[in-house]
Amino acid sequence: MSRPSLNPTILGVRSSMLFRFYGWRLRRHTVQELLAGGGIAVGVALVFGVLVANSSLMSSAGNLLHGLVGSVRLEVVARSSSGFDEGLATKIRQLPGVQAAAGLLREEVTVLGPRGRESVQLIGIDPNIIQLGVLTQREPVSSELLLAGGLGLPAEVARTIGAGQGNRVTLYANGEAHPVSVRLVLSGALANATRDGTVAIALLPLAQTLTGKLERVTQVLVKPAPGAEALVAGELRRLAAGRLDVEPVQEELRQLGSAEKPTNQSTSLFAAIGGMVGFLLALNAMLLTVPERRRFIADLRMQGFDSHQVLLILGFQALLLGIGASIVGVALGDVLSHTLFHRVPLYLAVAFPLSSAQLIHLSTVLSAIGAGVLATLIASLPPLIDLRPGRPADAVFREIRDEGGVSRAVVLWLAAVGLIVLLAVTVLVLSIPRLTVLGGVALALVAICLIPAVFVTVVSVLARVGERIPGSMLVIAVTELRSTATRSIALAGVAALAVYGSVAIGGARADLLHGIDGAISHYFSTADIWVVNGDDIFNTNSFAADGTAAKIARIPDVTAVRTYQGGLLNVGVRRLWVRARAPNDPAMLEAGQLVSGNLARATELLRRGGWAAISSELASERHMRVGGSIALPTPSGSERFGVAAIMTNSGWPPGAITINTNDYSRYWHTTDPSALEVDIRGGVAVAAVKHAIEGALGDRPGLLVRTSGERTAESEASARQGLRTLGEIATLLLIAAALSVASALGAVIWQRRAKLASLRIQGFDYRQLWRALLLESLILLSIGSLDGVLLGIYGHALASRWLELTTGFSAPFSLAGVQILETFLLVAGMAIVVIAVPGLKAAKVPANMGLQE
Repeated sequence: MSRPSLNPTILGVRSSMLFRFYGWRLRRHTVQELLAGGGIAVGVALVFGVLVANSSLMSSAGNLLHGLVGSVRLEVVARSSSGFDEGLATKIRQLPGVQAAAGLLREEVTVLGPRGRESVQLIGIDPNIIQLGVLTQREPVSSELLLAGGLGLPAEVARTIGAGQGNRVTLYANGEAHPVSVRLVLSGALANATRDGTVAIALLPLAQTLTGKLERVTQVLVKPAPGAEALVAGELRRLAAGRLDVEPVQEELRQLGSAEKPTNQSTSLFAAIGGMVGFLLALNAMLLTVPERRRFIADLRMQGFDSHQVLLILGFQALLLGIGASIVGVALGDVLSHTLFHRVPLYLAVAFPLSSAQLIHLSTVLSAIGAGVLATLIASLPPLIDLRPGRPADAVFREIRDEGGVSRAVVLWLAAVGLIVLLAVTVLVLSIPRLTVLGGVALALVAICLIPAVFVTVVSVLARVGERIPGSMLVIAVTELRSTATRSIALAGVAALAVYGSVAIGGARADLLHGIDGAISHYFSTADIWVVNGDDIFNTNSFAADGTAAKIARIPDVTAVRTYQGGLLNVGVRRLWVRARAPNDPAMLEAGQLVSGNLARATELLRRGGWAAISSELASERHMRVGGSIALPTPSGSERFGVAAIMTNSGWPPGAITINTNDYSRYWHTTDPSALEVDIRGGVAVAAVKHAIEGALGDRPGLLVRTSGERTAESEASARQGLRTLGEIATLLLIAAALSVASALGAVIWQRRAKLASLRIQGFDYRQLWRALLLESLILLSIGSLDGVLLGIYGHALASRWLELTTGFSAPFSLAGVQILETFLLVAGMAIVVIAVPGLKAAKVPANMGLQE
């Protein structure tokens, strides 16, 4: 073996020699370095991708809001989608201290183009908005859009629906279909803000005509004169008279933050678990290199290098590996954030103008790289035990010649540490739920600590079994596992971490989806057919009744038509979902979503009126209990409702409030429905009645007719879209770890060719050795999977509990047996397939190679 050497009398080490040492290592141990770097890259990629995707939604939404409101500081906002008289904007402009004011109309609509349809927020803008600094005369949008009319679409929306400048599209609003021209694909500063936004821009009169809200606006943007903000705010509150909200324009970002908080919490928990698993994958991969690194240290010491020089060399190598792996991880994370994790949640687009523009901050990049480098340095520490004072320079050579067994004391010590950490995690998480993220990370460490005990137990049992099966290769496999116990335990640890992360993340995600699906199914089961306005899955988009219910009621086999009303209401930082059901609705509340209260009593109170069911998160925030009361800011003013029941958030993250339609019509000043519930005669084909309703509503093409099952499926698909990132994290982690296990096993098998050759000399043919290698690998994978499954189930239970407590979603724990089996089969199957070919080649090694050994 030839290594670069230095004169040991030299106190320093030249930088060129540091690179030469690492170049030598890369040439001799390429696979080991790739495995170690791959683990770090996986962890960095998962964390970086999720952080970028999560932060981008708020950052890009902030840019979009700034593009829409310019230098505006205050706004007056309606408490319902019906808006208020636009004449109020004129009164506001006349207030002392007001420099400029402009009305806006915002309405959820659907735009249909040649290649598809897109649900967007139509924003009607008052020409006075130019005075607010939102648009300038230097931008084409101000002259072309404001003066010529038509729609302005962001580039992404235009691409999705296949419409360019000058094309005609169909806009669906208020149940009607309106042909309208795309006047331009937005350019200038507003285009930069709305580049990937789910919005459409139109002149205010055109937007009012399209939506049927003539002379109405939903908000007025106000620019106070310098130093007059407090004065103007007071005057605005006087004009609002308690029936409109007066707030800073940045309040919408706070409400968006509240809406996306549960999803961010969920993905952050799983990203933390994924990042820790990635680090431990790298640590285990580094453990595979411990014997070689210790030999390298011993060799350096015998050449005369002192401990500081050895530490410098190893630290430099770890630093290069960490930087390189972290850069790869950041690049991979960027790809993940753009492709898999980078999606605007459709359910949030119902309530907020969103943009999916990707924003990456330098601090995020540097933090990710720094964390990766730190993890690599920590993972490189174990070989440094040989630098302790009094440690013989060549002691490692004598130690490495033993059979690789793990002492009983070490096994017991690690098992005790693992059980103590497990107990500590349990106590802390149950008493302080916010520590669940830390607990999930700690459980990954527990999985590693328990691996030696599981390994020793399983191998001992298999050894006894193998002795009773004549001619079995199980004895050979077990003997090899025992002879390389440290390396085998490290490989089993990789499998354990992969399975732990996947079971914990996948199980909690399945519980979350199960709870949301249950809420959605109950919500839409109250009617056989729903008639809704556009693609709004939350039934918050109202439309003019115009005798629609009467038309449907006259259709044969229709037994009842009920009005459903709903909307969004700002209560503090929460944009709540208001649901109003008719007093004769079969189910006012979803039984499976009840958190506190009596269902029968709550239903009776809701039908009576003056009572509401509120979400647990809102109840906790306001310290509300069943039987108490809550003041809601309605268009009529502040109205107090009794608290009939406390529910989950019913699938809308900020929370929901359920009342009856009589109260809604009274306090929201409207009888317009946001949906119609249709019951049909028993035994009649639902599809036939649905077709008849569609025919009766032919003059209102913007209204969609959906069966209960179809409406449920649409909502469940939206919920899954919002939680898809969680499943992608689990899948990516599992695939990466399975490949790591397979690569490590393949490398270890290839390094054992001399030992296999000696077995060939003893009379074993290559088929027997190949079976033994595959059996050995399967045993390792099973040991790691068993450990990972047990800890993963526990982590799954803790995560599901945490999700219920912190997000308001229902996430009932259920043992996902099928998912656990699929996880094991994927890890084991992928690893066995990958190592089959190198294993076969290694088993065919010439017998004379054993003589060389």
